[in-house]
Amino acid sequence: MEFKNQKEMFNYIWETREHKSELSGLPLLPKGHFQWHWQFLHVLPKGTYPKWKLNPDNVLLGTVAEHANQELYEVFTEKHTELKRQYYKEFYGKEFE
Repeated sequence: MEFKNQKEMFNYIWETREHKSELSGLPLLPKGHFQWHWQFLHVLPKGTYPKWKLNPDNVLLGTVAEHANQELYEVFTEKHTELKRQYYKEFYGKEFE
């Protein structure tokens, strides 16, 4: 699925996933809250991996507090390693060590 912008992708993620943190299971802020968009955590950073900025598989839901420390969660680090391998294989045709 292709998205025009992050807002469109965030809305898709919100409609298709449970409204709880994928890191801790804590409930998330409701849509419309001024910090709502801070609950979308890019696993592979947007600046370093721009081709996956709008890939919903590259986004985990988390609380605002978790956003600042996402790399401390095992779920996040495992997903980061998995996606990094996929990204390098897809775009560079090689395995990432």
